[in-house]
Amino acid sequence: MRTRPFVVLVSIAVAACSQEPAGDSAAPARTGAPTPPSAAPPATTAPEAVAAPDDLDVAAFKKTLACAADAKSGPCAVLNAFASCKPWNAIVPSGDGRWIGRGHRVEGAKTTEEFTIVRSRRVPANEVGPGQLPAKVGIADIAKQDGAAFSQADRLIRILERSDVPPRSNPALEYLKKRETWPEGFTMRTVGLQVYVASEGGAFVCQGPKQELYLVQRASTRGGSADGLYATVYPVSW
Repeated sequence: MRTRPFVVLVSIAVAACSQEPAGDSAAPARTGAPTPPSAAPPATTAPEAVAAPDDLDVAAFKKTLACAADAKSGPCAVLNAFASCKPWNAIVPSGDGRWIGRGHRVEGAKTTEEFTIVRSRRVPANEVGPGQLPAKVGIADIAKQDGAAFSQADRLIRILERSDVPPRSNPALEYLKKRETWPEGFTMRTVGLQVYVASEGGAFVCQGPKQELYLVQRASTRGGSADGLYATVYPVSW
């Protein structure tokens, strides 16, 4: 009786059934706790709000200068104008506005006149800090050493005071439009919407009914509490 082949076949089948599939043996065993999710990135901190500066204390300056209620000239006329002027938009349409007018510089008991010039230049928002306007303002003067620009400045201002159009050939007008170097300061809105300029001891600007600007710039070193520049300036470009 031939039984050996049958025995061999049964042995092979039993051996095959006892082997585990290769896929099961290759799979890694899961051990330990699950991996925690990655931590969320830290929240960005918003920039702190910057408090608006106070308005110009007009009453205190008028008291120090003993201003008459109906003053029509000098520093007191500028201070009186602040009572009715409106907020000035320092961001001019052209991006570069310029003004010229008469300034009165107070130093203690002495007051001197000068030709004041102003420039407002629009700047990118990423160049200014929190609370600042995207404009920088320069305040300067035309001095005697500026030659024809100085000698013709009074004539130019008289024309602008009448709201007339000045001739392009006026040396003061040409000087003002071509001047490139200015002592600029950043700008902010005050509590009462005046424009504050970080210039010397701080300057305050507002606008009159004919686009003229009224400006008070406190002196950086003051012998008296009212020392500084008081000016009315008229636009030649904006």
